[in-house]
Amino acid sequence: MCGICGLIDFRDQSGVDLREAVQNMTARLAHRGPDAKGLWYDPGIAFGHRRLKVIDLVGSHQPMEDITGRYVMVYNGEIYNYLEIRRELEEAGIRFRSNGDTEVLLNAYVVFGEGCLNKLNGMYAFAVWDREENVLFAARDRIGVKPFFYGNGGGELFAFASEIQAFRNLPLDFSISYSALEQYLRHGFIRSPATIFKGIQELRPAHFLRYGAKGLEVKRYWEPPLPDPTLQERPVSELAEELRDLLRSSVRLRLRSDVPLGAFLSGGLDSSIIVAAMRDLEETKIHTYAIGFEESSFDESAHAKSVATYFGTTHSESRVAMQAEDLLFDLVRHYGQPYGDSSAIPTWRLCQKTREHVTVALSGDGADELFCGYRRYVARRLLRYYKYFPRFVREKLIPAFTAILPEGTAYYDRSFIKKLRLFVALDQRINKNIEDIYPAYFTEEDLNSLLNDSVQKERQGEQNRFDVSFDNQMDEIEFMMRVDLFHYLPDDILTKVDRASMAHGLEVRSPFVDYRVVEFACRLPLQFKLKGLTTKYLLRKAFSRDLPPSPIKRKKHGFAVPLGDWFQGPLRDIYYDLVLSRSGSGFINMSEAERLIQDQQNGHVDHGNRLWLILFLYAWYQWWQQS
Repeated sequence: MCGICGLIDFRDQSGVDLREAVQNMTARLAHRGPDAKGLWYDPGIAFGHRRLKVIDLVGSHQPMEDITGRYVMVYNGEIYNYLEIRRELEEAGIRFRSNGDTEVLLNAYVVFGEGCLNKLNGMYAFAVWDREENVLFAARDRIGVKPFFYGNGGGELFAFASEIQAFRNLPLDFSISYSALEQYLRHGFIRSPATIFKGIQELRPAHFLRYGAKGLEVKRYWEPPLPDPTLQERPVSELAEELRDLLRSSVRLRLRSDVPLGAFLSGGLDSSIIVAAMRDLEETKIHTYAIGFEESSFDESAHAKSVATYFGTTHSESRVAMQAEDLLFDLVRHYGQPYGDSSAIPTWRLCQKTREHVTVALSGDGADELFCGYRRYVARRLLRYYKYFPRFVREKLIPAFTAILPEGTAYYDRSFIKKLRLFVALDQRINKNIEDIYPAYFTEEDLNSLLNDSVQKERQGEQNRFDVSFDNQMDEIEFMMRVDLFHYLPDDILTKVDRASMAHGLEVRSPFVDYRVVEFACRLPLQFKLKGLTTKYLLRKAFSRDLPPSPIKRKKHGFAVPLGDWFQGPLRDIYYDLVLSRSGSGFINMSEAERLIQDQQNGHVDHGNRLWLILFLYAWYQWWQQS
């Protein structure tokens, strides 16, 4: 696991000292690779690398040249099936000088070109420079576990890096993208390829790029399959066993490591399955890690401890104050652009504590998107019955009822009013636009009041431009899941884990996003994922005999934090200092920003998530201006 960066200036007209600039970029990525650093330079091009040593601790130094010296590579990630690919390359006559996956990946590109991407099972972002053709080739893994950002400054300078902050002080276009700003305020994250800056983009998952004298080419190389109706004829038991074998194979590959390894364990279904597979594969002395909350409605630590006891793991639980006010600028610095998922706070602490014991941790990320785990999928099914209510009841009576009742600050699953408001909002969004599936922290009407006049002049209204469009042949829930796989999973969930883990030099591996598991799940008809109102139906069947009853029967519990309480406490003063003290400068209408925090103090509506989005935005903007 590493941090990578590079600069290309063919005509030496950008005015940038490439060697010095890449050294500075590499220094900004030091947290991603605390064990080693490397720099490679040729006239017109420079690569930088920071390394976290996980496999082949004494070799595999980067940037790495192939044996001929024609190709040079920097690489971030893990190729889990590197041993199998290595054997294939050795049979083709390739000889190796190291024992890790880096040289395997480099030679796979030398031998197979872009076709090597079809052979890789792993998480990766890498760049290869062809010194003979003067062409850069870069690629990102199928699901988007590892990041890859790039910018083209005035056509002269091409830059790439693992994180946006590495581009600081380069001659790129850092003007704010108001389309991206709207995405952030509506949904809490920015969808790739966009970033908050007009001049910087993120390579989409399952895409590669080429950059050379002819310009820039970006192309998709893989796409998950659509549901296969013929699978409806197969017995549930047979599909469950196939899924179980696939996940066990995925976990087996992800246990390859030359450093200590453990697993996150929340006590929920997904992380419990990963630990169960580790035990079944005769992994000895399994170490598991969890984090607890003082606020009972948000705390899962007792469930985690129960599952750890069942499997006999060496379990470590951290019950520390989240102290969001202390973490705010740490999060801002490492996420590099506005990022509003507040579960980054406990994820940060979990990674920090886990790194005290191990260098690699397995997680259950990806199961919700693949096997229909989110409650909004269930809500979408319930809307079919809700439509039978009289229109006046749906559009007037129930929304008015939800508006007059206080919702409190507890976790939303403990608040009937919060759940009902989310359900009504989903109905209203879908009625206007069937593709508007994401919960909106700020609606279009909210943004008209929230954003100040200077922003209003340039915004045109954010459109839901997804990589997949709804058509009448697709079930509405299958559409939601596909959009989540293409956008929410890589741009929110995996982004959260990558930045939080790499900030502490921890590598996180997610067996559920093995492309074989993804393809299997995508081919499954919906009935095997959502049966009635039961989520993850086949997944529960596949591991029912491996798990204790609790994870199988428990409702999903998100990794949420009590923002509502915090904005009535320690975050309130920070909000006043960072946001309201700006006297109208920045992006937000200050009267609306003040109304939201006052409403929070009154306790009628829980604006915690909205306030966090605004606070993070202003903290990020202040940091970026001063960094």
